[in-house]
Amino acid sequence: MDLRTFIMDWLDPIGVVVGLLLAVPVFWTWYDVVIGRRRRARQWFRQVSRDPGQRPAILIIDLLPGRDMRPQVQHFIASQPELNTIPDDRRFHLARSTPLKPEDLPDLIRDLRARAADIARAGCDTVHCFYAGPVAFAAVIGAEFANGARCLFYQHQQGQYVNWGPLRHDRY
Repeated sequence: MDLRTFIMDWLDPIGVVVGLLLAVPVFWTWYDVVIGRRRRARQWFRQVSRDPGQRPAILIIDLLPGRDMRPQVQHFIASQPELNTIPDDRRFHLARSTPLKPEDLPDLIRDLRARAADIARAGCDTVHCFYAGPVAFAAVIGAEFANGARCLFYQHQQGQYVNWGPLRHDRY
């Protein structure tokens, strides 16, 4: 038996089998990267958005002059079983009745930090945040709550509040 025959008869079939076996983890990894992680990220997002937390709190931030959003938010909360059970001692409110100016920001941040401290003292692990006001202050809220308890944001859309999910997406 010469070398060429040996290679053709024995090594070629072994190479094909090894190649097929190596293709399995390559395709598995491709599936996990392309399809699996996206699917798991969507599942995680849905789960986190629906989970009210062990000790949830509600934070209503109303910075629009001439409007009081608290009754509308309370009506929405009353219609949601997972939010309706949150006791009054874990419901916090921050409001301004005058139009905001950039000079008002330091006092407003001080008040926001006071509410965040109250939430932390209450031992809350999740904050359900309802916000109405300037976009610039929404960024401040995000910065203040980024490293604390999980913060879920609700946005008013077409007559109802929609849960937009957590502020941070640590897992994915």
